[in-house]
Amino acid sequence: IGWFGGAVVSAVNPDIHVSMSVYFRNLSELVEFSDVLNGLVKAMVFGVIISIVCCYVGLKTKGGPREIGTSVTKAVVLSFILILVFDYYITRLLILLNLD
Repeated sequence: IGWFGGAVVSAVNPDIHVSMSVYFRNLSELVEFSDVLNGLVKAMVFGVIISIVCCYVGLKTKGGPREIGTSVTKAVVLSFILILVFDYYITRLLILLNLD
C-alpha cells in the first residue's frame, strides 16, 4: 500500500512528476528482499508487543469508564515506548546479522 501511495503521489505531484512505470521500475531495482523481510519481521514483533501490552493493561483495569480511558492511554504510551526500544534493538540485531 505504501509503495502504491508513493507512486500515486509522485505521478500526481507536479514538483516530482514521475510516471508510475518509472517509479515501479526504479523501486524494483532499489528495494531488496532483505528490506521487505526486515519490515515484515518488525511488523510481526510490533504486533505482538501491542497485543501483549494492551491485553495486560486491559485485564488489570479496575473501576468505571474513567479508568478505562486511563488504561487505554497507558497502553498506548507503553506500546509506543516499547516499539521505539525494540525497533532499535531489532535494527542492531539485523545489522549484526547482515540482514539490513
